[in-house]
Amino acid sequence: MDTKSKFTQTVQLKTNDDRTTLKLSEFELLGSSFKCFVTLSSRGFGFHGTVYFDNPKKFLSDIEIMNSTMKGSAELKEDYNDHFLKFELNHLGHLIVSACFVEYSEHSQNLAVEFKTDQTCLPSFLEELKLVLV
Repeated sequence: MDTKSKFTQTVQLKTNDDRTTLKLSEFELLGSSFKCFVTLSSRGFGFHGTVYFDNPKKFLSDIEIMNSTMKGSAELKEDYNDHFLKFELNHLGHLIVSACFVEYSEHSQNLAVEFKTDQTCLPSFLEELKLVLV
């Protein structure tokens, strides 16, 4: 990864359900971390904002393992904050996406969501993610 690179690509998890969406865009790679704009919608609940993540290489590696073995999990998070984005394959072949986004301020906010989609959504997400994180 470059020390600092910007990408305009959008990485989307195609969920086969209009009520659930996940898009990552406006990537800026910062050494061993990155920031991106996250658009997440889960049955009426949503998050739209810029988020930093610290583990892109591990996340990409874990997604590749999940895609080839059809089991496991992968998590994006920032080491010193509470937000995360997690993918997990269950024994029925479903991809479970969970996320939590926290904003600390005078009137703090916290959003936690989880949705289920099909494992067939994973390969295209992986290929799009590789274009940005490799």
